[in-house]
Amino acid sequence: MKYYEAIEKFKTYNIVLLCGLYGSGKTEFANMYFKNSGLYRISRLELRKLMYEMTHFGEPWAAEKFTEEDDVLAKHVERKITEHFIQNKRNVLIINTFMTKKSRQRFINIAKENKKTIGAIFLDTPLEKCIEQSKRLSLTIPEYVIRQLYNKKELPTKLEGFNDVLIINDFTLNQQ
Repeated sequence: MKYYEAIEKFKTYNIVLLCGLYGSGKTEFANMYFKNSGLYRISRLELRKLMYEMTHFGEPWAAEKFTEEDDVLAKHVERKITEHFIQNKRNVLIINTFMTKKSRQRFINIAKENKKTIGAIFLDTPLEKCIEQSKRLSLTIPEYVIRQLYNKKELPTKLEGFNDVLIINDFTLNQQ
């Protein structure tokens, strides 16, 4: 399936949320379709890793070292980076699972408050494929975490406040 035309429109939005389970292909999708697009990339998973390694004198981060207290800080930093870029007229691609309406709402609010456009692309990759692919990631996420997130899945809709939504079923690298 070709996504080129739809994705070209998303490249014009001020904020784009790239959503999907761990292992769904978000990073590959971002590199394939958004690298050199002019959007600034923000990844909460990478923020968690960077913050942990910085504050623990270079000790490598792993998913089992995740804490809710530290995630509050990662979310705050993610929001501040987004606000900074938006206020400085830079568009952003934010990569995270964003599996629920609630998890997406704060970025919809930022867009509305700043009179900016926002879109959501959801990679709806099958659960078992995500679990298998996540085992090959440099930052391995435990299977139970992926299953818990899958059970919370709420596909995004324009009714949430997005200018546009694109749901991509079973993304693989050879689709273009």
